[in-house]
Amino acid sequence: INAEYMGMSNGNLDWHRPPTWTGMLDRSPCGTGTCAVMATMHAKGLLKEGEEFVHEGILGTTFTGRIVGTTKVGPYTAIVPEISGEAWITAHTQMVAHPTDPFREGYTVGDIWA
Repeated sequence: INAEYMGMSNGNLDWHRPPTWTGMLDRSPCGTGTCAVMATMHAKGLLKEGEEFVHEGILGTTFTGRIVGTTKVGPYTAIVPEISGEAWITAHTQMVAHPTDPFREGYTVGDIWA
């Protein structure tokens, strides 16, 4: 299974036609992002336990994942992923939250890929 059909684009994705790269664009995949895509695909019934998933970025770099099990996190079903790939640090960032920020605890949004 390759990420190109998964919803990285909100249209018909064609790696050879940059105008189709709509919705989301990232230099290359990472372990956290690959796990998130795998969890979403599993929840939608698109990725089964044991099935290989190749997450490819626009530069051809890949992370490969597999769901090796499922578990519960509170009331939610979660995946137990196995990931392989290579990555490099591209930035160091410091996040700050002002004490009066009404959203300093975070917020949630709907599923933009549905």
